[in-house]
Formats: sequence, C-alpha cells, structure tokens
Amino acid sequence: MKPAFLITFSVAMVWSACDRPDCEPSHPIFSQHEPSSPEYKKELISQLKSMEAEDVSYWFDSYVEKDGNEYLQFNIQGEDICALGLMKVEDWTEEIANIKRVKGKSYRGAKFRGLTYTIEEQADGIELIYKDLESIID
Repeated sequence: MKPAFLITFSVAMVWSACDRPDCEPSHPIFSQHEPSSPEYKKELISQLKSMEAEDVSYWFDSYVEKDGNEYLQFNIQGEDICALGLMKVEDWTEEIANIKRVKGKSYRGAKFRGLTYTIEEQADGIELIYKDLESIID
C-alpha cells in the first residue's frame, strides 16, 4: 500500500468514528412538533421509559438557552427511537462545564456514554433533567 492511501484511510476512519447513524423520526409527533413542546416531550419520555438505558445512544446536537434555562440538546437513537431531546441542566458538573463555557461549539456529534437523567414535573411542564455521564466520545 502507498503511504498516501494509508494516511487518507486513517483520517477517514478517525473522522467517521463518532458519526451517528442516520435515522428518521420514530413517531409523527417528532416531525410535527418542536422538542420543547409538551406533546413532543410526553411522547419522547413515553418511548424512553419503555426502553433499556443501554439500548439508547445520545449524540450531542447543541447548547440551548430558553426562557432563562439552559439545555443540552441530543440526537437520541436506538433500535426503536430516533428523536431530538432537550435535557435541562441544573448542575454543570465538571464533565460538562466546558460545554457551557463554549456554548456547545466543537462538541456537536459527540457521543455521551453512560448519560443519566431524571424525569421531573416542573412548573413549566415535564422535563428531562441531566444528572451525569461516564464519558464524552468526541
């Protein structure tokens, strides 16, 4: 093999290592409503509750500020789910503090392994609340 081919192949493999698989929204609500809407959140939470945590992957999409709150938006994917999801962040742990500092820039597409959250009823509706993660694979 020629060195140029090896370099090109190696770069392509590294570049594609964190690419999330393509998918189409798994429910019509995910195409018809915004991730912040009550209808969207209700369906998303219903689907997440019916799945095992290890069967779902979370790929960082963006940092969102809305109505005085801060959120991490994820592409949420699994065998039976494909949706965007907002997780409200109330405690910026050391693992994600830099995401807030840079407003999510350079993290798009990163996979969050071992992501944990709670589901809470709040004055402004039901929310996924970020708790912790094992690692970020960028």
